[in-house]
Amino acid sequence: MSITEQYAMDIWRLRGQGVPEPPAPGAHEARILWAWWTARKEARKEAREEAREEARNAAREEAGKETGRGPRQAGG
Repeated sequence: MSITEQYAMDIWRLRGQGVPEPPAPGAHEARILWAWWTARKEARKEAREEAREEARNAAREEAGKETGRGPRQAGG
């Protein structure tokens, strides 16, 4: 018996009992994949921002070495 046939029999049995139907097989997979994709997208965005900040800090330190000044201090 295929999963579709089993699902059809389950729905028929549950309707006879007055119980709500379960979701169709695979119905939740799209939501799970979308959530995973969104989480990965946000993680990539955060990683890019961290890498840019590290590169920016390294460039500031390098510029400070060339001019004889240290890295910039906050508030000053």
